[in-house]
Amino acid sequence: MESVAIGGRTFAIMRIASSNRNATARLKGETIVISLPSRWQASERERVGASLMKRAVRAIEKGRWKPGRAGRARFFHGQRLRALGREFEIIMARGKRFGAKAKGQRIEVRAAEHPDADTRISGLVRREITRELMPQLLGRVNAINETHFQASIPKVTVRDNLTRWGSCAPDGAISLNFRLLFMPERVLDYVIVHELAHTRYRSHGPRFWALVEKALPGHREQRKWLRENGHSVLADGAPQAEGWAEEPY
Repeated sequence: MESVAIGGRTFAIMRIASSNRNATARLKGETIVISLPSRWQASERERVGASLMKRAVRAIEKGRWKPGRAGRARFFHGQRLRALGREFEIIMARGKRFGAKAKGQRIEVRAAEHPDADTRISGLVRREITRELMPQLLGRVNAINETHFQASIPKVTVRDNLTRWGSCAPDGAISLNFRLLFMPERVLDYVIVHELAHTRYRSHGPRFWALVEKALPGHREQRKWLRENGHSVLADGAPQAEGWAEEPY
């Protein structure tokens, strides 16, 4: 197996072919895993694989990626968050059972003694924040869709995905990463445009990118921000997650 030395440590390199639409790079333990769509031509796999490998090495060198277990967004008592122009404060208290409810700017959480308490609490907070922001998010998706795409969108979901900023199903259903709600709104718009463009073109060819540029001129600036900063959103106070990157975001 290939390997690379970074900062005095040796990382194994694993390359795998997948049935996925996008290429990804992940740090699993001390192994950099490069996953490339098997449907791509060999030259495209080589080009994108080399790009992802460079980004992975750079991320490890700068301390953005560290060996460890993958972790989802975590929340803690007193935490203040800003999402889509709204402020939220997390208030936690002990209880006999788990529960959460949004009350204005406060997300009030009851947590029971349980070995998996952190995971349950995080799920409850995500649910409440998503519920509060979903009307706003749907309005944003629908406005962009009506202006630029006029596609049939059966549903929009939000998930705390570890390896993808968004996805578009064959039927036009859109899924967005929960962390996008806490990013600059222009970055969120870019991912929405990106996924809506897939209702016209499934691949990332010239026509796809021309459509993205038409809907969101200057989108490269948002792509750059996402690549350089997206991994750090909601990382404070959380266990260090495995690093990951995806092309062509």
